[in-house]
Amino acid sequence: MATLTGTIRDCRVELDDPPELPEGTRVVVREAEPEVEFLNEADWPDTPENRAELVRRIDAIQPLNLSPDEEARIEAARQEWKRFNVEAVRKQMGLDE
Repeated sequence: MATLTGTIRDCRVELDDPPELPEGTRVVVREAEPEVEFLNEADWPDTPENRAELVRRIDAIQPLNLSPDEEARIEAARQEWKRFNVEAVRKQMGLDE
């Protein structure tokens, strides 16, 4: 399955590099994840102004809006991960249940 990129203009998707697809081909369009910028040590803010800009950027991050089902699935995965790790440590230590 190809990944296509484009831009929304007047409620239509304009593809950057349109593929050779037959007329009437159905597609699924998903909003792209925002690109994540990482700071390396050389770019770390070292002035009050730069620190204020970093705080502004952090404050602009939108919180995740999870559905109750998504929250339940995340909690179940956390519990399974915890169980797995406890079991692994018990095996390493020779502690059988």
